[in-house]
Amino acid sequence: QRFAHSIPRPPSRTPPNSAQDEKKPRKLLEPHYELTFTCVPCGGRSSHTISKQGYHKGSVLITCPSCRNRHVISDHLNIFGDRKITVEDLMREKGQLVKRGTLGEAGDVEFWED
Repeated sequence: QRFAHSIPRPPSRTPPNSAQDEKKPRKLLEPHYELTFTCVPCGGRSSHTISKQGYHKGSVLITCPSCRNRHVISDHLNIFGDRKITVEDLMREKGQLVKRGTLGEAGDVEFWED
């Protein structure tokens, strides 16, 4: 006589870069930054994901979802001026606070001083 059981099967282990990775947007598979800021013109706060390559080697603009104002985040291609610059450089020049940190897998945020 056989008895039914309800012991759950262990989750199947899939190799890295498999079907689970295919479900993630490409942007999240590449090295990236999570950026949160407050738009000065409208006061709207928003979060964005940008690639590390774009931030350090290219030019990045972010459009505020509230007022549609565009913010220069980095310009290493000299599209908007004569010097390579990031939003961190611009904020420091204006005496504004720049906080850097990490976002853990569980959603924990850790900040550190430069």
